[in-house]
Amino acid sequence: MYLLAEPLSMLIRPIYELIQNYGWTLVIVTVLINLLTIPLTIMSQKSMAKTQQLQPLLMELQKKYANDKEKYNTEMQKLYTKYGINPMAGCLPMIIRLFIILGFVGVVYNPLQYLLRMSPDQINAIKDTLEAAGEKVLYQVQYCSHPETIKAIEALGKEPINFNFLGIDLTKMLSSNMGDITVWIIPVLAVLATVLSSIVSKKIMSSSGQQAGAGSSMLFVMPIMTAYFTYIMPIGMSLYWFTSTVVNLLQQIVTNVIMKNTKKELPLTLNDRKRLGENYNKGKQKK
Repeated sequence: MYLLAEPLSMLIRPIYELIQNYGWTLVIVTVLINLLTIPLTIMSQKSMAKTQQLQPLLMELQKKYANDKEKYNTEMQKLYTKYGINPMAGCLPMIIRLFIILGFVGVVYNPLQYLLRMSPDQINAIKDTLEAAGEKVLYQVQYCSHPETIKAIEALGKEPINFNFLGIDLTKMLSSNMGDITVWIIPVLAVLATVLSSIVSKKIMSSSGQQAGAGSSMLFVMPIMTAYFTYIMPIGMSLYWFTSTVVNLLQQIVTNVIMKNTKKELPLTLNDRKRLGENYNKGKQKK
C-alpha cells in the first residue's frame, strides 16, 4: 500500500538514530528529498518555457484541425519532437512528489514498523493489550505514545520514539484533539504556506505569459485539500506538508529567477517563422 515507505525508512532511521527527535528527522529528510529533486524541477520549468514559446504554433494547429482531433494530436507531437520537447517532463516532479507523499504516509502512520523495526507479531501484541484494556485502536501511530506501548517497547530492549517536537505531540490528530491549541499550530501553518505557495505560483505563471486558469483554481483547491488532510491525519504529516511546501516555494522562486536570467529564445525553423508571419515578430517585440 505504502509504495515508498520501506526505502524511505532506510533514510529516516539513521537520521533519527543520530538526532533522536522524530519531528526534526521529518524536517531534515523532507529538505534532503526536495534538494535531490531540484534537477527535475529545472527540467520541468525548461520544458514548460519551451512549450509556452510554441503556443502560437499550437494555436494555429488547433484552428486548422478543429474538427480532426486525431490529426491535431499527431501534428502537435511532431512539433514537440522537432523542438525536443517532452510534454511529460512538466508532470514528472508532481508524479514523483505523489509517490514520496505515499511513502511518508506509510512511515508516519506506522512508526513502530518502519522506525523501530518491530515485527507484526510484536505490534499486534501491543494492539491486543490496549484493546483488551478498552482503548480504541484505529491507527498504529495513535497508540505509539501510550504508556502501555512504551512499556512494551522498553521490554523489547528498544528506546521509545521521541515524538515531541517543540512541545507538540506529532502522533496526535486535529480531528480528535480540537481542544488542544498546540495541535492546531502546524496544520494552520501548513494551510497558510499552501495559500502563499498558490499565490506565488499564480504570479509566476502570469509573469511568464502562461494561462492563469489552472493557477486560479489551485489558489482555492490546494488550501482546502491541505486543510482537510491536516485535519484527519497525524500532526507528523502536517509537519511534512508544511516543510515540503515551504522548501518547494523557495525552490520555485529561485528556479524562476534562474530561468529568467538564462532564458533562451527557442530557434524556430524558417518555415515555422513564415507560418506565423506577423505573430512571430510581435511575440519577439513583447520580450
